[in-house]
Amino acid sequence: MFRSKSVLVTSIFGLSALVLGSCSSSGPVVLSLRSTQERSGANAANPKMSAEIADSRLAYGYDISYKVASDLPDLGKEGKAWSVTPMKDNRATLKKLATGFGIAGEVVKVDKNSFSIGQDDKTGTGLWLYVDVSSAWWSYSSAAQMGGGTISSPTCAPDATKTECVISGEPVAPPAPPKNLPDAAAATARVSQILKDANLKVNSYSLSATTSTWSTDVVGILKAGNVASNISMMFSFGADGVITYASGPLVELTDAGAYPLISPTAAVKRLSQMQYGLVGPTARSAVDTAVSSPPVEGSEPQTVEVPITGVRLGLMQSTLTNNSSILLPAYTFTNADGDVGTVMAVEDKYFSFGESEVTEGSEPVPVPVDPGAGGGSTGGSTGADSGPAVSPINPVALLDDAAAKKLLGLSEDEAQKVATESGWTVRIANRDGEAFMLTTDFQTNRVNLTVTKGSVTAVTIG
Repeated sequence: MFRSKSVLVTSIFGLSALVLGSCSSSGPVVLSLRSTQERSGANAANPKMSAEIADSRLAYGYDISYKVASDLPDLGKEGKAWSVTPMKDNRATLKKLATGFGIAGEVVKVDKNSFSIGQDDKTGTGLWLYVDVSSAWWSYSSAAQMGGGTISSPTCAPDATKTECVISGEPVAPPAPPKNLPDAAAATARVSQILKDANLKVNSYSLSATTSTWSTDVVGILKAGNVASNISMMFSFGADGVITYASGPLVELTDAGAYPLISPTAAVKRLSQMQYGLVGPTARSAVDTAVSSPPVEGSEPQTVEVPITGVRLGLMQSTLTNNSSILLPAYTFTNADGDVGTVMAVEDKYFSFGESEVTEGSEPVPVPVDPGAGGGSTGGSTGADSGPAVSPINPVALLDDAAAKKLLGLSEDEAQKVATESGWTVRIANRDGEAFMLTTDFQTNRVNLTVTKGSVTAVTIG
């Protein structure tokens, strides 16, 4: 219990918050939060990615308003919070995950915060781990992504004809979809077994699977106290059931007490304030649909109205000014098209907003313990039972044109590393004039590289 009026700083392990002081009565501590929460729940494998990237498409020229189109339910008077810290034995868990992916070798320290197993720059295969103050993230990529007709083309639409699909100026026939994709049940069972073998609690995640022409994808939403968070993992399966890409967190959750909530109706205004939360895919789609051309610099903002018809209670990973994080009760607003946006639901008096002690682009904060220490992992320790499936919010770090362009000019190896640390998959579309056969699916977390004399000369998303 905190009673001091002075500024109190807890350990980064525990609540991991800057306590600004609480009044003389008992109750929740006041949290010193970052002035923006744009990267909440994102794959934090690359801490140097500018937070400005997260909402660059909505940062200029658009004025989004939100209209409550139907009564919103009361979701309770308080909600539990959870501190988020890296799993202390994450390197041992990484080794167990490597076995599940069929990767041999030892954990190699790449730099003070990054580790890898079985990294092969020629094929793109490998398993990587990034550890910082607030979380630990792993990502996996297989050789199937880099060749053998299983990589995709940004120049070919899914329904492209032979004359429409053009690679390096030459028309080619679009490649056939991968064969023997696993069904949703088989893919989910495989993911569950990999988690179990790595001593990660399967029931800490709400698993859901979807199958398309080109892949079968399994998304797992991390839960705490049986409430879904916006931290998630993802597995993508290709031909013959091969896992082509996967990523997820290695974190531990600790009960941080309950906080009083504002009503969902009162929280709607927070959708327009980035310190409280995140713009959702439905709001982004509304902007894309309503605006036929980019706004002219200096022109009046264009207004786009987004209706809200529903809301659900969840948990949002919120960043504190010491760069640690906490899962706070949050509202995700919805309409018939999907998720509109997510905002923290805690009463204002328990927040104070400030700048980070470590600015974007600076060196990451090292974790003051050996991340390889410890024995068997308990993984994602929420102690929660399995609940209903929910929609993912941010399965991987956001990728847009501005982010992709940062790969230009890098060596192929450097681009692979930066993209992987960001949670993106990588495809080589062309190397020194040699075009590779590419599939026609589109994935929002994938970059396609053109490499000339060892350097990246073109990047597309898809």
